[in-house]
Amino acid sequence: MELPHFDELLEMAKQRPEALEALREEMVEYIITSARTDCQRKLRGLQFKVDMTRARAKTPLAACIKISQLMHESLAELRYCLNERYDFALAEAETAPVSNAEVISLEDYRSRA
Repeated sequence: MELPHFDELLEMAKQRPEALEALREEMVEYIITSARTDCQRKLRGLQFKVDMTRARAKTPLAACIKISQLMHESLAELRYCLNERYDFALAEAETAPVSNAEVISLEDYRSRA
């Protein structure tokens, strides 16, 4: 599914907002159904949250700001989880037992070969 050119979207927003909304809903559905089956339920839940945020907002700008805040919160949560996992892996590597590897000189290595 391809997004119409900007000028057409602008014309729809000004002259036919119901057509623009129908296009938005169609594209959202297309994206969700194109996702992996195991992700679709979560995407539908996220879309529901976005739709409810839009419905509760007093203006389109207020909806945009609130949805942007939700995205930033989600990104911050993702960053936290990734950093926690990285910190855990680092701590685990630091406390892992050291192997009994032997460091040998190049000359010793050559004499073994």
